[in-house]
Formats: sequence, structure tokens, C-alpha cells
Amino acid sequence: MMRRKSLLLALMLALAPAAPHAAGAQEQRIETLRMRPGATQTTVRGIVFGRISASYRLEARGGQRMSLNLNSRNTFLYFNVLDPRGRTIAREQTQWDGRLPVSGVYSIQIYLVRAEARRNRPAPFSLDVRIAGRGDGPGPAPDPEPAPGPRSWRVVGVATDDVLNLRENPSPRGFVLDEIPFDATGLRNLGCQDDRNWCKVRYRGQEGWVNGRFLRPE
Repeated sequence: MMRRKSLLLALMLALAPAAPHAAGAQEQRIETLRMRPGATQTTVRGIVFGRISASYRLEARGGQRMSLNLNSRNTFLYFNVLDPRGRTIAREQTQWDGRLPVSGVYSIQIYLVRAEARRNRPAPFSLDVRIAGRGDGPGPAPDPEPAPGPRSWRVVGVATDDVLNLRENPSPRGFVLDEIPFDATGLRNLGCQDDRNWCKVRYRGQEGWVNGRFLRPE
């Protein structure tokens, strides 16, 4: 009798439908990118298909500069760069150049935007990668002498679904050190340029430059 029940249970399990995968799940191919000894740049080629993205892991040292150039006929193909702590330091880019904040393994994620991914079409690409400098050396050149201002700032004029970038240098191309919430307060003023286009601040222990148009005195 017990054997009969066991056979019946096995038959039911065999005929049961498999559980479906979660709808819209993002698949990812991960590869480790290694350069030849003495080389500072390389080019990788691959294909992104629908929701299947490509991810490259690359070890680099803090203070080095990373330059990336993504080439594809598909204009909806982009990459993100994540630092070893998992923080996004470049988002939705096809070209990027920045100074790396820490040593460790960086991730370069190449993907199609959601609307294009639904079409399930292949998107061949090539990615040029360049690492420059020894790293862990002196910091960037001194910034321009800041002008005085209020003791602290609050963030204004930033959309609720956006952030204010804290940059290494007073430039829209400056390396992004951190992201400041749209409604943040208590940004310690370390001085602004004469035209107040850029102001140097300290926020939660991190110093950097922000666009002055999004600041108001507290």
C-alpha cells in the first residue's frame, strides 16, 4: 500500500507544471576583464539581447582614471559603472571618463532601455576600456579659491525623483563623489566661486562641489 502511494505521488510531481519565471526578470552575463601585462587599454565585443545584459568586472586602484567608450548601432544601448561598494558612479552613459574613488573590482553593466529590450532584438557592441595612472597617488589639482558665503545651505529646485551630484571638481564633467537628496539640508558651506556657479560643501563627512543654482542659505 505504501509503495502504491509513493508511486502515485511521484507520478503527480512528474506531471505537475513547472513554476514560471518571474515576469520581466533581468538576466545578466558576467565576465572578468583582464588586460595583458603592461597594457592600459583593451576592447571587448559582445551582444545584448532583450533583457539579457552584459556585465564586465575590472579590478583597478583608487586614483586611477577609467575611460569608457561604447559603440553600437543601437542608440538605446547604455552602460552603468558601479564601484567596489556597489554605488553607481556613472549612469546611462555611452562615453565616460572619471577618477576612481577606491581600489577594488568595478562593474560595467551594458544594457538596453526597457522599451527597446521588449523588442527582443540583438544589439552588438564594442566597448573600449582604458585605465590610466598608477593610482593611490596625490589627489586632483587644487580648486579655485572659493569666495565666502552663508554658514550652510539647503537643496532647492531638484525634482523629487532626482539627486544633486557632489562632484570632485567644479565642473559638470567632474567625477561624482556622492548623490545628495533633493530635499537635503545642512550642507556646510566651504566657499563658492566668485560667480557662485559652483560651491564647495561638506555633506555627511564628504567634501565636494555642487551646482550653486540648487542651493539656498539656511
